[in-house]
This record gives sequence, structure tokens and C-alpha cells, in this order.
Amino acid sequence: MARRPLTSERALRRREQLLGIALDQFLARDYEDVSVDEIAEIAGVSHGLVFQYFGSKKDLYIASLEPLLGGFQEGARGAPAHLEPNQRLRHAIAYYYDDAMAHPAGYRSLMAGGGGFREVFDRIEAQRWDGIALIASVAGLDTGRADVRAVLRGWVGFVEGAILASLEREDADREALIDATVAVLNAGIRILRTGTRSG
Repeated sequence: MARRPLTSERALRRREQLLGIALDQFLARDYEDVSVDEIAEIAGVSHGLVFQYFGSKKDLYIASLEPLLGGFQEGARGAPAHLEPNQRLRHAIAYYYDDAMAHPAGYRSLMAGGGGFREVFDRIEAQRWDGIALIASVAGLDTGRADVRAVLRGWVGFVEGAILASLEREDADREALIDATVAVLNAGIRILRTGTRSG
């Protein structure tokens, strides 16, 4: 079905309304558990109108995630400029952790590959590499080096895995997780800079 052209302010407002409702639903539950009929009912519109605007459930899902992904990137980078690099890193990890805790189903879905859609996976992976490039720049490391790319990408996976594990526990310790992830990164950076290994 062809998408509805956005020819009026009213149409743009309706599209934003649908995106907001869809994002709330996709963050609360897995992709497969959300139906377009539910989104249409909440919005007070017909099932067909949703498809006129977005073409498919997949297109609606991808469009609804875009501001979330962009907002996370802004939030994670939004630490006060006067903070030292380690404090800026702690700010970013804390923001990421809190965002995941606020939207556990959505976070799990994103970390599982964004509903299995390549477009979502690629967008998430691009954000990971943006973060890696920032960390490498602050640390004075060259992302053209294979070891730098491997260690920093592995660290991102460690952070994501630690947060996923925390979602399963009511007694998860936010500060301990932040301390550990910062310590692991600093150890990795030290080794990358000097080649020094313990043990």
C-alpha cells in the first residue's frame, strides 16, 4: 500500500501521534506482540490509515525507533563539558543503563537485533561505532588498528551484556556495573597504548 503524502499540518500531527503511540507499544513489548490494530485503536484511527502513513508494520517500527536512537546518542554525549573523560564516560553508561531499565522490553528487542530487521541492526551498529570513535579519540587511539577496533567493540558488547543481565535481577547494582565497565575499558586502553599485559 502506498504511503499517504504529508500535505498538511494536520497530517504531520497525525503521523507524529502514530509514531509516539507505536514507540510506547514497541518499548513496552516485543515487536511480535504489538499489532497495528492496537496502535490504530489507541490513536482512534482506522487500521488502514496507519498503513497509508507507513506502508507496513515494519516501516512503522523503524520510523518509531529513530527518535529513540537519536535521543540516546544525544543523551549519552550530553555530559557537562567540564567533566574529566572518565566522568563523561560514567555519565554515558549511566544514561544508557537508566534508559534500558526504563524500557526493558524495548532494550531487549533492540539488542536482539531490532525485530530482526537489517535496517535497525545497521542503525544500532552505526551508533556503536560512533561511540567507539569518540572513545578512541579521547583516549588517543587509532581506530584503523585492528586491535583497537576489536577491544573497543568487545567492550561495547560487554556493557550491553552486563545491562541485559541486570534487567533480569531486582538487586542489580547500577554503580557497581558502572565501576566495572569503566575499569574494564581503562584496562583495555592501557594495554592498547603500551602493550603491557598483567600476569
